[in-house]
Parts: sequence; structure tokens; C-alpha cells
Amino acid sequence: MLHTQATTRRGSSTVLRRWLHSLCASTVLLGGAGPATLEAQPATAAASSAYSEVEIKAAFLYNFGSYVQWPWEADASDPITFAVLGAAGVEQALERLVEGRTLQNRPVRVRRLRSIDELDGDDVLFIGPAENWRLAQLIAAVDGPTLIVTDAPDGLEAGSMINFQLVDRRVRFEVGLPAAESAGLVLSARLLAAALRVETTRCGLECRGGADARPALSALERAGSRGRITAPRLAANARPACRDRTDRRAGPDSGRPCA
Repeated sequence: MLHTQATTRRGSSTVLRRWLHSLCASTVLLGGAGPATLEAQPATAAASSAYSEVEIKAAFLYNFGSYVQWPWEADASDPITFAVLGAAGVEQALERLVEGRTLQNRPVRVRRLRSIDELDGDDVLFIGPAENWRLAQLIAAVDGPTLIVTDAPDGLEAGSMINFQLVDRRVRFEVGLPAAESAGLVLSARLLAAALRVETTRCGLECRGGADARPALSALERAGSRGRITAPRLAANARPACRDRTDRRAGPDSGRPCA
């Protein structure tokens, strides 16, 4: 049993390394490093690498756009728009990264928001940690198929779809499938396989209860009225998420055994 779990974790780590290798390849312009330098970088996105934590998060955000399917067919001339709130450094790094690049054969645009009220049909919204004190309220104010990415200790519980976590000085991310599904978004199996953990039900929110959970649940219920979609299948070598004693869902690299 232990051998099987260890093998599964090694397989998932291989998926993560391959995925992050392609991510690092897109950050050449950030540090001015050549391909040889990139090849020498660690296989994981480490905050202590040649790239700053802000640059790594910007590179993750850009790459997330390749692994999301929005519920409509956009014209090739319509840009994929990233809106950034409360994270000027990430916004600036993302601006530098997307210059001259495309996502899903579409141009890319980055906007800095001063208020959540300025959100206007943007494809991806990143809410920086400066706004964590009111994160649930901001997420509840988002209406429409927007991929919400956060950087908070309890981002998924607040209703986020992808949340950054710093683990052993490495930038990792976790995924909340219920929030993404309710907004009509399909997340790639490759994205799920690379995640630190994947929330597969709303129990993480509902079991908490209390006033803090209500704004996030309200956002999910409002988005869910537009109809749910089927979640993508996990990659064959990814261990499905499982419930642990805290009623969270443990991802393939979390090291938590299934109950």
C-alpha cells in the first residue's frame, strides 16, 4: 500500500515537473536569462530561484489561461483579459510577460483594477493578498465565467477557483472545482494533476458554516443557476482527491493518506 502511494506521488510529481518546465520556458523575458540558464533551474517553481516569487506567480497566471475552457466560442481577435486587483507587482510582471504573446491563439491583455466594480467581463481575475481581509465579499461580487485566482491561506474556502500557496519556499497552487464548474469553466486534467490539492465538493465550505462561509456559498449558488457542467477527468497517473479528517480534499502531492 505504501509502495503504491509513493509511486503515485512520484508519477504526479513527474506531471508537475513537465508542466512547470513549460511554464519556466515562458519566463525567458522576465529575467533576461537564456535557455541554458532555464535548463539549470529547479524543476519546481521555487521562490528562491532566479525568478522572484512575483514573477513566478505571474508566469503561473499566464499559463493558467492555456488550461481553461470558457463556456463560449470567442473570436480569434478577442483578447484573453487578465484583471489584477491588489497586486501591483504581479500586474507589472504579467504585463512584461504577455507582451507579444498569445493564449489559445488569441491576444492577451492585462488590466489593473482599483475596485472590483471595474471588473468588466474579464477572463481571469487575480486578487492579491492585500485584499484578503475582504476576500469572500470580493469573490461574491464576481458574476460571470471569470477564472478567480487568489493568494490567501483560505482562498478556496472563500470561493476561489485557484489559490496560490507557498510550500517549502515553492509556489504551488490548489484548485476548487465546485467554484469553477458553477461558473461554467472547464479546467484541464493536466492542471488538476499538477495541483497541490483539489477540492472536489462544496463540503469544505458547507461544513464550516457560519457567517464567513455565506458570501462564498452565495457566489456559488448564483453562478450555479446558469447550469453545471461535468468536471474533467483526472490524468491517469493522478491520485484522486480524498477526504481527510478536516474535511478538506487532499491533492496528489499533499502527503495526506486517504481515510
